[in-house]
Amino acid sequence: MTLLEALIATVILSVVAIACLEGTRGAASLQYRTGVASDVVAIAEAAMARAQTGAPVDPREARVTRAPYALHGLVLPLDELVVEVPRAGGGTVRLTRLVPSRTGAR
Repeated sequence: MTLLEALIATVILSVVAIACLEGTRGAASLQYRTGVASDVVAIAEAAMARAQTGAPVDPREARVTRAPYALHGLVLPLDELVVEVPRAGGGTVRLTRLVPSRTGAR
């Protein structure tokens, strides 16, 4: 093997190694962001469960709104329950669910 061949092999190996490291860094970053998003969704689902049962929800954790649900002007014995949880990087996770009205039929 000549010196030129060794240099070319080293350059090729370096390029491949850099590409692999960059791919690993990107995968780690994606895994971290997915974990954070999963945590926020879990918080929102827990707040939704507490709100459905009537248990108090910490306003610093999630914002909960409950309003009568109407479809094409017809008021149904349902409430629209909305839970919004702020994300650390900005934006919010919003869950919406129809639940039986607290007052029953209207």
